[in-house]
Amino acid sequence: MMKRVLFRRGFTDRMYYYNFVAVHVIVGAVVLLTALSGILGITDMSALAAVPPCAYAELGIHTGFVVWKAKVENCRKNKDMGRLEKLEMEEMDL
Repeated sequence: MMKRVLFRRGFTDRMYYYNFVAVHVIVGAVVLLTALSGILGITDMSALAAVPPCAYAELGIHTGFVVWKAKVENCRKNKDMGRLEKLEMEEMDL
């Protein structure tokens, strides 16, 4: 069922879904590795401390892009050219 719904969506939505799943799998793996570090004999876990914030930051950037893209597509669909020009000018300022 989920597969059928997912592949009816656009490319951006599929990439967002895969990114969302990958980020949570990676963070889950880091949490599991941290919990099992004593059993596995791993003493230095400081390198893994940066992974969850970076993963969620990347997901946040991707979410912002998807929201911006949807806003621009809706402006084009509704032919709101004044707002579209404003959004495109904001993009150039970045």
